[in-house]
Amino acid sequence: MNKITNNETDGKLNKLLVLCMVIFASGTFMLETFLFSLQTKMIYIIVTIILLLIYYILENRRLSIYILELMWFLFFMYFFINMIINGEIEGLFIYDIIAFATLFIIVLLLKVDAKYFNIAINIMLIFAVIHALVAIFQFVNMELYSKLILTRFTEKQKIEILRIFNHNSYTGLTRQTAYISGFLVIGIGIALINFRNYKNHFRRNLVIFSLPLMMFALLLGGKRAHLLFMVLSFMIVYLFSTNIKRFLVQLLKLIGIMFISIFLIILFHLFYQPDSNSPIGKMYIKLENTVEGFLVGEDITSGRTILYDYALKLFYDNPVFGIGWRKFNDLTFGLLSDNTGSHPHNIYLQLLTELGIIGFILFMLPVVYLLILTIKLLMKNNNETELNNVWRRLIQISLFIQTFFILYGFTGNLLTDHMYIFIYVFSATITMSYLNSLNKKIKNEDGSH
Repeated sequence: MNKITNNETDGKLNKLLVLCMVIFASGTFMLETFLFSLQTKMIYIIVTIILLLIYYILENRRLSIYILELMWFLFFMYFFINMIINGEIEGLFIYDIIAFATLFIIVLLLKVDAKYFNIAINIMLIFAVIHALVAIFQFVNMELYSKLILTRFTEKQKIEILRIFNHNSYTGLTRQTAYISGFLVIGIGIALINFRNYKNHFRRNLVIFSLPLMMFALLLGGKRAHLLFMVLSFMIVYLFSTNIKRFLVQLLKLIGIMFISIFLIILFHLFYQPDSNSPIGKMYIKLENTVEGFLVGEDITSGRTILYDYALKLFYDNPVFGIGWRKFNDLTFGLLSDNTGSHPHNIYLQLLTELGIIGFILFMLPVVYLLILTIKLLMKNNNETELNNVWRRLIQISLFIQTFFILYGFTGNLLTDHMYIFIYVFSATITMSYLNSLNKKIKNEDGSH
């Protein structure tokens, strides 16, 4: 049996790799806060890549190239050529180029042992808790929050934060509830999936204590999609956290859990009297209105169906190559707002509209491939290979992040909100690192015979 055990993670930590993981994890979870300006927020990505290159040179390591990196490279080249043709190599487009380049550069370079990913997820969890605490602080004392934190944002960001606050939602260290809710979802996912790996009872209790804080802060954000897609992502992880022989049993268990949950929700609905002034009550009322609106055929997308219809119209007019990256935003001034345009709030429509069917296919191929690969590795627990507990939890976290990314892609602007791309890249490096470790283990054992 080729078992990837903790032996592969024994030994001293490489300082360069530790520094790399610290910079990447902390930098990603500080994006979209007042700590990062538009000009500096990509520096940490470039530093991460430079550190990885230095590590490869000093350690004389050989690159391990898989089909996933090649697929992402093809998408990036198409994306880059499309931007050149449209003459858009400036400003925000430079940041988009750097962000999409990480899909193959960091995935190519960052194939490391499980211990380094444990460092990264611990940092992400810490930052998620910090985001939660600041959001709760904003909820408890907006006046003091305004003096200590709000003043650190730009004037435009202050206006946006106050507008959101007036709608009873809380942004914490970020300028949008979509950002803080994303950080909190990942934090909750890490905490729930990984808490059993903490052998120290004190640390495990701290993680358990952090969960209600992050959940409460997520409710303060008032994002229905984040809450729904988080639950669905947990269900997918649970469904595939077994081997093929027991998959049907796992599916039946999940169906049973769903029926019990629906029954409990109905009971809760019958007896619960929501307080419209409490975060839980507000989220409950919002969800209730969403369900009722859906049942009677109302638009529950906050006006996004208008964007979807317009995006499809533009796609039909330019099906092969699209209208050009970020052009949809330029063409929608006055559609929903007199002052600003909007992205489609659906990455699949955005890809079709702005990059055409070619860009859509080139993007979706590696996304689907990675998802299937991650599920296969998670379920592959037979006489030939066996995941140890540390890698199993990491692969589950990878699947959770990928599933959330794919689902939230139906309502969010994940391709222009770069934090989501970098979190997705992190999930890809987990899967590819385990695959690389497994292949090395098999080669070493074959060479010893």
